[in-house]
Amino acid sequence: MGFELDYIFHPQSVAIAGASESPDKQGHNYFKNLLEDFDGPVYPINIRAESVLGQKTYKSIRDLPTDVDYVISAIPNRDILDLVDACAEKKVKTLHLFTARFSETGYEKEAELERELLARARKYGIRIIGPNCMGIYYPKVGISFMSGFPKIPGNVGIISQSGGNASEIIQLGASRGIHFSKLVSYGNALDLNEADLIEYLADDPDTDIIGGYIEGVRDGARLVKVLREANKKKPVVLLKGGRTDAGTSMVSSHTASLAGQREVWESMCRQTGTTNVYSMDELIDAIVAFRFMPPATGSNVLVGGGSGGRSVTSADECEEEGLTCAAIPAEVHTELSERDSFFGPWVNNPIDGSIMGGSNLRAENVLEIIAKNPAYDVVINSIGSMGPWMGGTTDPNAKPEEEDPRTRRGRRMLERTLEVCGRLEKPLALVIGDYLPSDQRQLESAQELRRQVMESGFAIFPSIRRASRAIHRLSTYYTRRDKL
Repeated sequence: MGFELDYIFHPQSVAIAGASESPDKQGHNYFKNLLEDFDGPVYPINIRAESVLGQKTYKSIRDLPTDVDYVISAIPNRDILDLVDACAEKKVKTLHLFTARFSETGYEKEAELERELLARARKYGIRIIGPNCMGIYYPKVGISFMSGFPKIPGNVGIISQSGGNASEIIQLGASRGIHFSKLVSYGNALDLNEADLIEYLADDPDTDIIGGYIEGVRDGARLVKVLREANKKKPVVLLKGGRTDAGTSMVSSHTASLAGQREVWESMCRQTGTTNVYSMDELIDAIVAFRFMPPATGSNVLVGGGSGGRSVTSADECEEEGLTCAAIPAEVHTELSERDSFFGPWVNNPIDGSIMGGSNLRAENVLEIIAKNPAYDVVINSIGSMGPWMGGTTDPNAKPEEEDPRTRRGRRMLERTLEVCGRLEKPLALVIGDYLPSDQRQLESAQELRRQVMESGFAIFPSIRRASRAIHRLSTYYTRRDKL
């Protein structure tokens, strides 16, 4: 199927059945968002109101002055079959159903209604997204199911059976510098399912990375084939819901899906080269690694920016997540010793910055010298938290010229670190820990510094462990891809 689905994402006109006057209704939100950002005609359908947001309404799809490509349904399920018939009369190509209460309820009457819905849609050649889903977020053409989503397009494509998880992926991704090509919340997957959407994204020129949240699989054999082919072209990162007994019991009532056994899913991911993750944090971390880091095919890591006990725990966390803190090669120790006879022989991996007081070398220069050695495949550098010493002053009433000296020192250190990191010709992760600011000024300073780091194009992680886990998955994918 692949790129045959492209028309779904490029409608020339859209109608919202159930466009509401109430801002509390999702039908209102769909209409408002499209009215603001979509270039083509947008028609509100409402059987009672004469207008919505100042726009004339129509009582039925049948009353529209012209044919329409794409219809969003926010009406009760009891009216859905008539809506499908009306869509056929107006030559609708795609019907997105926010409308819910079908087979996910577990009731036979609603399940039968869903089956009849599919039969009619197929009879008319109408493709269905959903039911029971939020639909499409495609910032490039101004389609969004929530206000406030970023309007900047990116290169990460997402599928999600859950609308709530889809929103969380967008928001968490944006906070880490990720922008999206296309996202589809597809709910019950009555017609278009995970295999269809991944196959499409695999051929989509706007998408370089595919991520997703899946609860159930409609056609396991086809999904295996699609994933194997997709991973040959671009990385696919998937979070599977319903891995445990508790999760499995929730899945059927959420999207009417059948959750598979955890072992089967994990085996399928290994066979197809799919990056399997176990939480939303891990999903975002893996996407950050694929988005901002070049391919890595080795697991030898150099860790910088630590001090004292943090260096010890960093080594533990890297090793526990599948990386190797390779020892400093003899020739590197020789070079460092020539620059500082006392410090050079003492340095280790992870680099303990606390021992550098009085040294002729700065920590960032030591990092650069060691990182150039071919013994290391990837680099993790911990900047620390954007705390008071770096992100503001402890006195909220201080004037700019009275900025805490620690802040100025921290800014200079950050600038030098980013300059050095930008010269490293290896996959690099920066660790910036989270902290709770003590005043608004600190918060604003920290946010600005984080924004600068993100805009510099670095992969940012909140901890050494999460960076290590994401890097291991990055390396595993590129190592396996050559064998697919």
